[in-house]
Amino acid sequence: MRSERVVRNLRPGTLDGSLSIAGVECAGEGLRTSRNSVLVSPVLSRPAMDANVGKPCRFRYHVVLHAPTAMFDHARDIPVTYLNKAQTYTITVVDSRPPVAPAQPVQYRTRIGIAFEELTHRSNPALCWQLWHDARGGSDAERRGSSPCAVELVALKGCGLETPDPTWHLESASFNQFCVSWTSSGVAHSAECRILVRFHFLSTDFTQSKGVKGVPVRLCAKTERILSPECPPEGETEAEICYCRVKVFRDHGAERKLANDVAHIQKSIDRVEKQIARADYHGGALGKKQKRRSVARGPTPNDPTRSKSRSPSVSTPGDLYKVLYDLQQLFSSPLSVSVFSLPGDEQDDPDQLASITLGNHPPSSPDGMDVRGDTYHDGPTEDGLPGRPSRSPVQRSFSITPGKASAADPAPGELSNLFTVACFYVQIQKNRRSSAYYHAMYLAQRTIRDLALQLSKLARIDLRGIVRLVHVKRMGLSIIVDDDVIQHLPEGQDMIASFVEIPAVNRDMRCRPRFEVRLTY
Repeated sequence: MRSERVVRNLRPGTLDGSLSIAGVECAGEGLRTSRNSVLVSPVLSRPAMDANVGKPCRFRYHVVLHAPTAMFDHARDIPVTYLNKAQTYTITVVDSRPPVAPAQPVQYRTRIGIAFEELTHRSNPALCWQLWHDARGGSDAERRGSSPCAVELVALKGCGLETPDPTWHLESASFNQFCVSWTSSGVAHSAECRILVRFHFLSTDFTQSKGVKGVPVRLCAKTERILSPECPPEGETEAEICYCRVKVFRDHGAERKLANDVAHIQKSIDRVEKQIARADYHGGALGKKQKRRSVARGPTPNDPTRSKSRSPSVSTPGDLYKVLYDLQQLFSSPLSVSVFSLPGDEQDDPDQLASITLGNHPPSSPDGMDVRGDTYHDGPTEDGLPGRPSRSPVQRSFSITPGKASAADPAPGELSNLFTVACFYVQIQKNRRSSAYYHAMYLAQRTIRDLALQLSKLARIDLRGIVRLVHVKRMGLSIIVDDDVIQHLPEGQDMIASFVEIPAVNRDMRCRPRFEVRLTY
């Protein structure tokens, strides 16, 4: 008697949430666990393997990108994570061996950067980044009104409440990396921080060839403890460099790629089941034609999800059952979070990445650093708009306190909706000329900051040139626009935005034009 036919034990409709499209939509948060076990289960319960030496690799600093991995063979593949361009993702850093009962708060420094995976790209990273800048990075930065930025720190605003969460300070940044320092209090009995990042490149941006597949890149993290006289060293203090592999797609390409992988594996399963059915029909013997045919053409090294579906030729029904089992196992292979489990080398050091420059765009300091693609400002002016950028020679550090809710701090699970909270229709009037059409203007947040940013893009002016926004009523009453006004604007409101230039006070012709934006609706 033939053995009972293998029944597929997992269908695409019953996949784990990390594989579903909804799982990727909420990639900004991913797995939520207690503070003491955030990196222990289920991901770190299996040893993280170094692909080069094949030995378990343990790190003191557990770094996790809260986005699910794609399907992969745990025995021989390195996981890769699909990400969407300009979507916000969360990275958590945990010190697994924090000092015991420290007298002073413990300080750490974490650097996040992008390095290349392919040897051809690693040999000349400056050229690859220049290709990205010339093809997409420069134009995208101009539309955002900021300097070129491949990976950016997303700054969250606190609401003034005291919380035990660690405080971050931005130390430095360049277009392909940034560095933050953070403090952990001994009261919490753990050292942990949370970083929000966005990516402004695609995996296909680093070549001049058209129609090529995107290459994975390395998302690298370097974490070290900052020593001070008040807090003497305990145990290991050297920095650790680790990374995970990611691919960045446009729009919702990550969801489409995951869905395509599921469909591809399902077709392979159906094909193998048909071959098993033929073998059962012929009494367990494959014909000569069946023996010569392979399940597929062979492994594809650049796509781990297809390695099992493209197996070598099989000659016995037992081999078919093994192939079917391996294909079914791929459905449960994705991890709910992406662990930085691979050790980096000197080329993956974010300090080395900071030395790469783009033509006339050297690495920037905190005084001129753009976070969220915009320039930091001293604070709101009396007109309700953020103040002018600080150019003080004294180094400034910008405090970012995670966990505090505000209009700019999205709640967990809502990061995927960050880009379309409101839509208005605007007609631009500038230099006594009106545009012929209304333009749809989408706000990421209902704030004066984001409204001014979108208006500056439509008018093609520098955001820093907008002094204030004023709502001019039909009766001639002028009202300063602030966050409260924008919060109560109805969805789909049409308005006319008139840019009125304000004369320079010091009559310096070199200063940028300054505008008052008058909104009529």
